[in-house]
Amino acid sequence: MSDLNSPSHRGAKARRKFIDEESNFRGRYSRSVFSTLRHAYGPFRFRILALLGVGFLGRMLLLANANLVAAWADRLAGDKSSSVWSQALSGWTGEDFLWLLASVTAAGFLLTSCYRVFFSRLSAVAVSLLYDEVTRRTSRLPMRFFDTQPVGRVVTRFSSDYGNVFRLFGGPLAEFFAIVFDLVAMAILIAMAEPWFFFLYVLVSSLQAGVYWLNKDRIRTERRALAAIRSPSISHFAETAQGALPIRVFNRVETFFQRFRQLNHDYIQQRIRTSWVLYVFGLQMGALTALLFLATGALGWWMVDTGRASVGAVGVAFAFIMLSAASVQAFFEWMAQFEEAMTGVERLDDYLRRDLEGGSRLPAVTRFELGQSGQPRYSADDEAQAKRERLSLQAAAPVEVRDLSFRYAPELPLVLKDVNFRIRAGEKVGIVGRTGSGKSSLIQALFRFYPIEKGEILIDGRSANVQHREGEGCDLSVYRRAIAYIAQDPILFRGPLRENLDLEHRHSDARLIEALRRVDLESWFKSLPHGLDTMIEEKGKNLSAGERQLLCMARCLLQEAPVVVMDEATSSIDPQTEDVLVRATEEFFADRTQIIIAHRLSTLIHCDRILWMHQGQVKMLDKPEVVLPLFRAFAQAER
Repeated sequence: MSDLNSPSHRGAKARRKFIDEESNFRGRYSRSVFSTLRHAYGPFRFRILALLGVGFLGRMLLLANANLVAAWADRLAGDKSSSVWSQALSGWTGEDFLWLLASVTAAGFLLTSCYRVFFSRLSAVAVSLLYDEVTRRTSRLPMRFFDTQPVGRVVTRFSSDYGNVFRLFGGPLAEFFAIVFDLVAMAILIAMAEPWFFFLYVLVSSLQAGVYWLNKDRIRTERRALAAIRSPSISHFAETAQGALPIRVFNRVETFFQRFRQLNHDYIQQRIRTSWVLYVFGLQMGALTALLFLATGALGWWMVDTGRASVGAVGVAFAFIMLSAASVQAFFEWMAQFEEAMTGVERLDDYLRRDLEGGSRLPAVTRFELGQSGQPRYSADDEAQAKRERLSLQAAAPVEVRDLSFRYAPELPLVLKDVNFRIRAGEKVGIVGRTGSGKSSLIQALFRFYPIEKGEILIDGRSANVQHREGEGCDLSVYRRAIAYIAQDPILFRGPLRENLDLEHRHSDARLIEALRRVDLESWFKSLPHGLDTMIEEKGKNLSAGERQLLCMARCLLQEAPVVVMDEATSSIDPQTEDVLVRATEEFFADRTQIIIAHRLSTLIHCDRILWMHQGQVKMLDKPEVVLPLFRAFAQAER
């Protein structure tokens, strides 16, 4: 049942503030961004360093061919040169040069190919590790995070931002380093051919570096703005897709279209601004490249004319200058793309380093050691123990709520105030109340989805250890596993039927099929061509509402939890399915503790007691024949 205190209704003004504000990154990239990259590449650092050496050697060998050809040309022309190459190869024949050129080319090609292939693979794995680590932590962030973050913003982090990161770091990073190798190798080879050109090369490269530094902050700012402006349009599109039916029913198609059009217009305008900044940057770099060509030609003509250098030496230096000019420009254009990738890392890093939900821990296989107290981690032994442990060894467990006060966020009002009650083991308790009375909030608190302001909740005398204090309460995963949940909207995941039924992979196929039979799904199961391997679509879209709810019922049977919560489970199903669910409360879960929220009061007649919630407090807790007539009269008087 929806209630005004639920996450969808509470604090509209505060929520709008969160929706409209995106993480605002300014200035330099923080140290944590570079630390995150070190964590991602750390496991491969020695292999990467070795591959960088292989790559540099390969590029050096390929580019050295030009010096070999120049030395050969000087020997054929009888032109004496002071270059290292000409002196070292002065006695070589043409055949010797051919063999040397072939050998150097083959070795350079082989080394370069090995570098590109293996470096790209390692880089792709490293970036995938980053994605995995961000996913692990985001899935364990507080519920408040998901209440206040638009879907489009989260989707953008894991799609566009990660795409930008992978586009550079996942493979093209090898090309970026190849350009760096070329620049260093050409500087060395130019100096070996003719030192005068080396000084010209360094001068113009320094000027191009200066142009990059002048434009860097503007490029970074526009890249960040472009990344931030993606999420509103994606979020709006997701909202439109999910709400297609009511949008058409209320004839709001044009309103949603105009909103998307405005958001898309804002995105396009920002992309144009970003493209313009990059265009101006490229134009400045191109002007310096043209200046380098002019200076190189003039210097080469003067040196040959005055006899200061041989034609071969000038030729190889001139060739490298021409090649390096394009490489230098490409390097700084790659740096601009590197800014986009770093912006993506920065935005992923924002999610990576947030504090986790209270009581939640990262799995033992987590790789990144971020050193934050808000991100505790299981040891391998503790994780194995948590998977084995059960909160209660009994079929049913008592539930006790003591002096519970609860709000969804510090700035929001209390939605539960000094709530006290106790449900005995094996007891079936119905919960009633008007919209906004706190029924759904009570379930949220029971699962410890949000921090509790005051008081405690005990299942079989044990609370959830949300502060990670030694010897206090039980592990949060153990605590939640003690509660089976059947919601108004059935919760199913994309994947095989088997995995939707047996979340912990504890049961045999025969046990799964038996559970389906008990909830009247035997005939349906026999009609499936792939049996337990049948794929269930996201949210069970390929199933009827009744089939989805009955599958959730079978899953609860298999979970064997001592406490079962049914939250409006019969509100949107056919009478036949409702009969199965009602029978479940009387037969299947007869030995469990049951908490039932239902809109139709007739489904609560067979409960042992009824808990009446009103304005976040317990108004009455007594037998159905006492509470239900009074609640009916109260509800009618309130209309």
